[in-house]
Amino acid sequence: MRPADPDDIDARFEALVAQFDEDEIRRMTAAAETDVFPPERRRRPAVLMVIAGLVVLVGLVVVLRPDVLERLGIVRPAAGGEELMISGPVVARPGPVLTPIPDGEEGLFDHGPVPAPSDAPFAGTPAIDYADGEQGLVMPAARALGGLTEQEVGQALQRVRRLLSAAHLDPATVRGGRPEELIRLLHPRQREAFLRHLDDKGPSGTRSWVFSLAPDAAEPVGDIVKVSGETTISERPGGGVEIKTDYLFVHPVSRPGAPLVMTRVVEHHRSEFSAYREDGKLVIWWNTDRSAVFGANCALDDGFVRPRFPGDPQGTRPSGEPVDPYDRVSGVSGKPRCPAALGT
Repeated sequence: MRPADPDDIDARFEALVAQFDEDEIRRMTAAAETDVFPPERRRRPAVLMVIAGLVVLVGLVVVLRPDVLERLGIVRPAAGGEELMISGPVVARPGPVLTPIPDGEEGLFDHGPVPAPSDAPFAGTPAIDYADGEQGLVMPAARALGGLTEQEVGQALQRVRRLLSAAHLDPATVRGGRPEELIRLLHPRQREAFLRHLDDKGPSGTRSWVFSLAPDAAEPVGDIVKVSGETTISERPGGGVEIKTDYLFVHPVSRPGAPLVMTRVVEHHRSEFSAYREDGKLVIWWNTDRSAVFGANCALDDGFVRPRFPGDPQGTRPSGEPVDPYDRVSGVSGKPRCPAALGT
């Protein structure tokens, strides 16, 4: 017969537990742990019935007498909805696992591919698809030409590649330092002339042979310069070969002390080199150098590059219609060093 009052649950629970003395409880516990297949199978149902009864009784206590939770050290959420602390043990569980969205699937916040860090300064421009640094200075295959062997032509092409890299990609030179790497690679006679006119202003200055940011004018962003273009080779009248280069170098730069103010300077550079034998030795000579720098001011004609940042005054630049700095077809012949650009 069920008790008329739920408060009798406490008394019934205590009475049930009191029916077993300590020896009986130990005996039942030992039987449950060690006697897996007891010969007297009738003991096991009795033990299980007692345990099941205890579980059911405890469940009734929790349902009918929720205040028992407080006695066990557990505090329920308050009626007002505020969260209360639990004084019992807390189990740490891993949080939710965020599954990445596979390529090609759209998510709630899918705004297209996010550029890699090295490509971020070039996002939204053709330079995003250009090669990184020296990888863009691709030379044609070497072959015997103009009386030179295949090996000699290969040496000439590699020297031209290193000269271009030293002039436009060398970090020290780009930051406005002394172009030591280029000086070392030049032919001895040409090296002397280059050094003599390195600090000259005007057309005679040789600083314009290299890409050098003016001191305190700008800082390179990252260590990647994007490069695109081509090199061609042909037979030279009188022996040897002529090597012509036509490349775009895209330099991301920021304002000194303000790394978030960024722009790009696009340099369109064309050069011609000769490779021939002189007294039995291979000579590589830098014949001509022409370049146009887009996105820069031309206030001073000292060969240094001074980028023009968003919000800057227009500075000294040529008049006329702006041109596409990424168009190599128009060439650089006859153009001023800092022409107007549609955008870099």
